[in-house]
Amino acid sequence: MRYIIEHETILEYPQGVREHHVELRLAPRSDGHQRVISCVIESEPTAERASYTDYFGNRVDYFCVIPLHNRLVTRLRSEVETLKENPFNFEAVTPAQEDLWLCDAVLRSPPLNDFILHRSLLTLPVIKLAEILRCAVPKPDRSRPLLESLLELLAWVPTVLEYRSGTTEVHGALTTAVQQGSGVCQDFAHLFITVARSWGIPARYVMGYLDPGISAEDEKLATHAWAEALVPGAGWIGFDATHNLLANDHYVAVAVGRDSYDAAPQRGSFKGDFSGEQPTVTVTMQEQ
Repeated sequence: MRYIIEHETILEYPQGVREHHVELRLAPRSDGHQRVISCVIESEPTAERASYTDYFGNRVDYFCVIPLHNRLVTRLRSEVETLKENPFNFEAVTPAQEDLWLCDAVLRSPPLNDFILHRSLLTLPVIKLAEILRCAVPKPDRSRPLLESLLELLAWVPTVLEYRSGTTEVHGALTTAVQQGSGVCQDFAHLFITVARSWGIPARYVMGYLDPGISAEDEKLATHAWAEALVPGAGWIGFDATHNLLANDHYVAVAVGRDSYDAAPQRGSFKGDFSGEQPTVTVTMQEQ
């Protein structure tokens, strides 16, 4: 699939702010599953930009607006070709060999431990999750392929959470979503990650875009979030618990991390007396 994606964020302040430092994680990833054909990022006021690759392999564009201003606009326009048509297309590893495969992967790439051991308000210790739910959380059946257990986990998450736009805050604690039984796509991804990590499986958070033809009718087009787990024989496979789907070529990955803090599309700091309103975000995604 080939998509053109446009993403605009408008920040407005009741009084002028200055020395505005901004980080953007908006440029889609280039890897074996997708290819970036073009990517243009602009800002108003204009500012000189630079970029670097962060610890998780995400491209980060950053800039600073020094003069006084009461409005900041950032824009992305990117054309991306996605290549992962069938997520089941891989050479499977027998259940008896899967633990060895995972151990070998971690030994060869120790940073994978970050996706197993990390815990935060967004990715809870599983014992805390069980206390909130007052029931046991899913466990893998080691006699079967790990992917089967992960698919069961994928189907379990929507039994705990109901999708309701605006019911939780950006980077909100997972306990809030679980206790009220509802949340947004970030909460679905964090819940999946929490349980998968308790199994000793590397699991990471993904921020990106989803073909609007798949989204529910009441979902406003915006960035989407899902989880990825390291599956023996396959590598990283995306699990979209919000829609109970595996990620394929209808998904465009932008940034990955341990949780949503690591993969925020935009963050920054400035000098001023007022924080301003919530940003206005407009996203369009068109299939070519």
